[in-house]
Amino acid sequence: MGMFRDSDTPEIDIIKEMAEALGSTGIRLEDALARIEEARKEIEDLFRSYDEDRDNGDSADPAVINDAISRYNSLVGKAEDVRRSLLIQREACGFRIHREVDIHYPIPARMKFFKS
Repeated sequence: MGMFRDSDTPEIDIIKEMAEALGSTGIRLEDALARIEEARKEIEDLFRSYDEDRDNGDSADPAVINDAISRYNSLVGKAEDVRRSLLIQREACGFRIHREVDIHYPIPARMKFFKS
C-alpha cells in the first residue's frame, strides 16, 4: 500500500516536488560535469598544438592555453556550486550521508595556469 494510504495527499505532492527538485539539480550537475570534460579535452588539444608548433619552430602562444584553463576553472567553480545545492537539498530531504554524490558526481580539481 505504500507509505500513504491516499495517493492525493499534500504529503505525496511535497515528496514528488522534493524528488523532482533533486533530479533536476542532479541533471544540472551532470551537464556541468560534461562541460568540464569538453573543456579538459580542448585544453589537451591546445597543449598538443602548442607542442607541435614549438617543435616546428613556430611561435606558440601560451595565453591561448591559459584562457582555456581559466574557462575550465570557471566551469569547475560552477559545478561546485551546483553540487553544493544538491547536498543542501539532500540534507533538507533527510539524507545525511553523501558518499553516493561523491562517487557519482566527482568534481575534478582546478588546473594551474601554464607557464612556458
